[in-house]
Amino acid sequence: MCSATFGDQMWSTRGVGLTRVLAAIRVRAGPTVKLVFEDAKEGKRKASVTTKQMKAMEEARIAAQKKKDALLTELERDEEKLKKGKFLGLF
Repeated sequence: MCSATFGDQMWSTRGVGLTRVLAAIRVRAGPTVKLVFEDAKEGKRKASVTTKQMKAMEEARIAAQKKKDALLTELERDEEKLKKGKFLGLF
């Protein structure tokens, strides 16, 4: 990340190339620049966390679908019972 041309914001420079990063440093409004570097191990750790999150999301989606299917089956059984039974429980 590199500090913005004006202000205190930080801009991501991931994947933009060295030429653009150097150009961003040259056009500073002031004499200082802030850089944030990322460790290669940090990227791998973030990727593993993201993978775990995706797996948890998929498991939650599957569990929700199973619950939805079970509720739908129960609803269909109840409707069949009502069709076979008396009209509003009166006749």
